[in-house]
Amino acid sequence: MSQVWVDSWTVFLREVMRYRRDRAYWVGQLAFPLVAVAFIGFGLNDVVRLPTGADYLGHLATGMLALIVGSSGVGGGMTLIQDRESGFLRVLLVAPVSRAAIVAGKVLARVLASLMLVGILVGILAVFTPVAAPHPLAALVAVVGITVVFVALGIALGTALRSAESYRLIAAFVTVPLYFLSGIFYPVSTLPAATRLLSWANPLTYGVDLLRYGLLGVNEVPVGLSVALLVVLTGACAAAAVAVLDRGTRD
Repeated sequence: MSQVWVDSWTVFLREVMRYRRDRAYWVGQLAFPLVAVAFIGFGLNDVVRLPTGADYLGHLATGMLALIVGSSGVGGGMTLIQDRESGFLRVLLVAPVSRAAIVAGKVLARVLASLMLVGILVGILAVFTPVAAPHPLAALVAVVGITVVFVALGIALGTALRSAESYRLIAAFVTVPLYFLSGIFYPVSTLPAATRLLSWANPLTYGVDLLRYGLLGVNEVPVGLSVALLVVLTGACAAAAVAVLDRGTRD
């Protein structure tokens, strides 16, 4: 067991070094939600009235944070493709490194990056939006849960696909509907009945709602249900990512 943690730590450190050197990644991930809130949030804040009673500005701000966490997490699959192209993945697979250690290292690095992004953005958004983090523990659970689910999705796609171009196209095709059906841009309760059913089947819905509760104090789903589902999904998706990576690298 100790060797698994050593290997995970090694992969984690390599991923952290990769993120630290990628300044464009940090600039883009920080600027995008701020621009969206500035132009869309302020533009619609006096027009849109939400059934939850929250300002649209706060609703969109928390939703954009969830979107950034999800997009950051699914980027884990891109690093898998980069590792394959550079030959580093082959080195890992030849060495006695378990697939679980590879997944754990990538997940931990993405969780750290997500927490840093959310922490910085919450500090900025709190200045001019209602975001105030009244329930920080709920926000923490939401960020970790969303990150793990989307890293697992990214690893599954990265294992199946061989080129960065294909990955970007398929990842967008899979994740964009999840974003629109999760309550990021509008409350799920305002959707038509058929679409609302799809939203309740979307795991991101519960992560977004829990994050909004943690940062805004507003929720549509019982908090206990969101926490329970995210905990179960986190474990299931992590195990699935290990299984997919193991099967994909043996073919």
